[in-house]
Amino acid sequence: MKTEAYVERGRWVTDHIGPINAIMTIMTAVLIPVLDFVRPHFPYIGYVAALAVLVFLVLLAMKIFGVPKNGQLHSSLVLCSGVCAAAFSVGAIASARHADQGGMSAASFPWAAQMQKTLFTMNTTLAEIKNGKSDDPRVELKNIGVEWSPYKLIAASKMGDLRAVELFLKGKMPVTLDGSDALASLPYAIVSQNFPNAKEQLKLLQENRVDLNDPHLSSIYHTDPATQPPNLYALAKDKGREDLAAYLAELGVKTDSYPAWKKAREAQEKVQNERAEKNEACFRKVQKTYPLVSLEPFVDYCHY
Repeated sequence: MKTEAYVERGRWVTDHIGPINAIMTIMTAVLIPVLDFVRPHFPYIGYVAALAVLVFLVLLAMKIFGVPKNGQLHSSLVLCSGVCAAAFSVGAIASARHADQGGMSAASFPWAAQMQKTLFTMNTTLAEIKNGKSDDPRVELKNIGVEWSPYKLIAASKMGDLRAVELFLKGKMPVTLDGSDALASLPYAIVSQNFPNAKEQLKLLQENRVDLNDPHLSSIYHTDPATQPPNLYALAKDKGREDLAAYLAELGVKTDSYPAWKKAREAQEKVQNERAEKNEACFRKVQKTYPLVSLEPFVDYCHY
């Protein structure tokens, strides 16, 4: 009977305890390097190690206190769980020491670090594609329902939509608004028409390598450059936008050309006003001789 009981117990160990111990050992050997490898994305190897230790302590307590009463746990099961818990603890500590490098495997093997970087970059890219995100500003604009055109850039700027304006600028949309019927550049409109978030938009322009000192940006197209402000600072001063003028100076826009330009323009306006007054006086004289004559623009009545 003793022999049969011994054989039966051995069979039970072989059929049940052996496979359980084998599964625990194999899972430990697999999970430790895997959890260390995926640490940048799943940094919870320490929690898994704590769980393994807790399982060992529970099994050990059951063994010591004879639970269950009708039959004790097999010693090999407790021993195997203890070995697995120790292995997990050592692995978790080693991985934590190299957390900044992505785990112990990434710190020890350059190829593992490269593979880790490649896999996680691919995962991020796939997630962005799934969420409709892209590094292409034109695609991002399309995702938010904005068409790629200079007119849409003007509309976004008028609304103070900084996200859309930034995407247009990153996509290299010309701020001179090429392809549109605009009479001036986008920076001209921002400064002269008091668009919302004007300062933030000017900052975005500078960050995207737009030269805010370019005189072409501060003038109306197809006009005499001499009659136009020399830069955006002068334009802001001319339009009474002292806040934007001060901010443009902070951004590095030159301020020294404005006084001379203002003086020259005032002198030119004085000459034009004097000429207009003289021409009107001549018109009055002509009208006395020819009562039906009316005052017309661009007519020199002094040589009528």
